[in-house]
Amino acid sequence: MQVFVGSYSTKEAEGITLIELNTDSGELKRVSGTEGLDNPSYLTMNSARTRLYVVTETGDRPGNVTSFAVEPASGSLSLQNERSTLGTAACHVILDRDEQFLFVVNYSSGNICLFPVAEDGSVGPMADNVQHTGTGPQTDRQEAAHPHSAIIDPTNEYVTIADLGTDELVQYRINRDAGKLERVRQTAVAPGAGPRHMAYHPNGQLLYVVNELNSTVSVFQVQQNMDLELLQTIRTLPESFTGSSTCAHILVKSCGRFLYASNRGHDSIAVFRISEDGRLELVDIATSGGREPRNFTITPDDRFFLSANQLSDTLVSYWIDQDTGRLLPTGHQIGISKPVCVFVQ
Repeated sequence: MQVFVGSYSTKEAEGITLIELNTDSGELKRVSGTEGLDNPSYLTMNSARTRLYVVTETGDRPGNVTSFAVEPASGSLSLQNERSTLGTAACHVILDRDEQFLFVVNYSSGNICLFPVAEDGSVGPMADNVQHTGTGPQTDRQEAAHPHSAIIDPTNEYVTIADLGTDELVQYRINRDAGKLERVRQTAVAPGAGPRHMAYHPNGQLLYVVNELNSTVSVFQVQQNMDLELLQTIRTLPESFTGSSTCAHILVKSCGRFLYASNRGHDSIAVFRISEDGRLELVDIATSGGREPRNFTITPDDRFFLSANQLSDTLVSYWIDQDTGRLLPTGHQIGISKPVCVFVQ
């Protein structure tokens, strides 16, 4: 199984690494690498696995979204084109469900970009660029709007943006004919929570949000017209833990029974059971296998969990217990410099 990893790197260093996952043992083996991008921090692919889209998380310089053609058998990448995001610290990119549009989120400058996807899979000229404004109570991290991720709803009609700086989930209707994002509403989370990443339940009626700054997960019931009703907020850390830690990523297993969230500082993965009404029950808090688990993924067959540990330069594999959702170490890991995104489809 092919796994792509994005890393913080210079143009001269390998920034995108192709890893082969042995689906019998969980062993991880490097296949190839790609240079030429500054901090290729987040990746996504089309469903046919023929195009890879990457954003560059530059500091105070405008970032880019780049399209690569993927040779399916070998996984080798060929540069197609790139477009400026007209913003700084581009940190997230997703495709809509019809793979007609790309959504790019710029953390530092606070803007969200909409790009059409051309027939050959390349990135078309920017169609829309919306700006977030506002602040939150944590002045060191919420001095301005900081959108951190985007997610498409199951109907493919709306995109929701998690804004860490303003403690809001901001929803836009996708006007496909005009190529525009039409703001619908914003839903507040707890002051100082810092919403970062999101995941839908497979039933499409529940939205889970991991809050970076207060280390919690918020559970929302999705109402008509994408109105969100808060059902629960639950801590991702042990009650006894009093150190410094922030959340990073969140995923729901495709069976809809388990949810995972990562803790950076405590360096762990919180494992939750999802009840029938969508609320969460903590099952386990497992080691991430390294320092600063910034990102992780679950393989399409639901059997393996891969943890990208940024500060220990490792990608670590786990089996997933299908009955309990717990993570079971395979004993395999691979060294990758500053991994910040791991993608498999």
